[in-house]
Amino acid sequence: MATAKRARLRFGWLGVGALTVGIGAALAGGSGIAHADIADSAGGDSARSAESRQTTTAARVRGVATPAARTGGAPARVTKQTAPSAAAVATGVSLGSTARAPVVAAPAPPAAPAAPAPRTYTAGSRLPARIQWNANFGYCGEVSFISAGLQYGQYISQYDARAIASKNARQNLESSQLLLGVNDVATAKAMRLSATAFNTAQQPNSTAFLTWVKSNVTAGYPVVMGVFQNQSRFYGTRNLNAGDAEYDHIVIATGITSTRPLTGPATYYADDVVTFNDNGLWTKTPNGQPQNSFSYSFGSFATTRQRANALTGPVYSLKSGADYGIAITGIMDLNRETVPVRLTTSTNAETPVMINGSNTRPAAKPVTLTITVSNLKPGTTYTLYRYNSMANVPDSNFNANAAKAAQKWTITIATGTTYTMTQTINSNETAVYRAVPVGTR
Repeated sequence: MATAKRARLRFGWLGVGALTVGIGAALAGGSGIAHADIADSAGGDSARSAESRQTTTAARVRGVATPAARTGGAPARVTKQTAPSAAAVATGVSLGSTARAPVVAAPAPPAAPAAPAPRTYTAGSRLPARIQWNANFGYCGEVSFISAGLQYGQYISQYDARAIASKNARQNLESSQLLLGVNDVATAKAMRLSATAFNTAQQPNSTAFLTWVKSNVTAGYPVVMGVFQNQSRFYGTRNLNAGDAEYDHIVIATGITSTRPLTGPATYYADDVVTFNDNGLWTKTPNGQPQNSFSYSFGSFATTRQRANALTGPVYSLKSGADYGIAITGIMDLNRETVPVRLTTSTNAETPVMINGSNTRPAAKPVTLTITVSNLKPGTTYTLYRYNSMANVPDSNFNANAAKAAQKWTITIATGTTYTMTQTINSNETAVYRAVPVGTR
């Protein structure tokens, strides 16, 4: 989790009466979007160790049209032209006849065609989930930045991410955490990432915040944001005021789903859905494994601290008011020389984990990186550089600063637009990759 500036924790969600509703549940005939609403249970890690999960409930609309049967009578031969009574008409009998006409059921009308399900649109980075260390107040902020960095071609361990955020302070200190609204902007810069923080002071409401999240996530940028953690479900407390007043946990938003096209300026809609990774904190699942991914509709996500802690409330929620977030928009590349590089890892966790109260880096294990370079032009030669420390990564003139790289490879493709390679490193190493055409400076 995280204690924040002014002692900020990192974790929470909606309270009693607050309903988590998916897009499909908001529209008749639609299929439900999964949301957090699972059985209450106690337990959890220390406050600010942010990692949580939640089971999802699909809203279903059921309905079977049962047409009522209609009856009618076949006319019988009459000997007297007498107007039939209403009762005779109702029973299908002609007055004056000596025999009752049979009652015949009319064929049922065809069932009305089912309404088509509403079309949905999705966008975002869809980054794979990663698992944070829960020691030392939680490494949720650090892991969120690591996840975002992988999208831009760089890997770093949780230990080193905290060392950068805290300027090498002892890692068991509460003040050493990577916190939104405290040291997030400086950490992004030190990790050679371009970033834009949400201006909480100028837009102190959750509607503006979710609109900003939507605009960045639909553009493909991961958004690191603070959320409430349901303190009663994590820790069994009945104190509705438990937890931090601003946020308890730091997560990374990776997707937006909407029933409206995700083009043009971002607009807030209550039935839009945000999806985020909680860095593996919630494990109160049937198999005891992290749930990782959570989805909430905009209209039900923001709430009060008290409702966020309700026993029957969702696992996570957003503060209704001023919120904290930072969009990681790319790498520092002042001259726009580079082509995109993206990493995936053979494991989503660093093991063994950090020991609570310790300042000693855990032992390392091998991790295989898959490096994908994209937007390449056939026949053009590129250089792929690897740097083994953030301090050595240039923000311009990459070829002129080739001596700062620990390794380099020459890439020329005959067809297509991508090049992929793998490299195995130790989990405690830093590996930052940048690719540029040979002809640039």
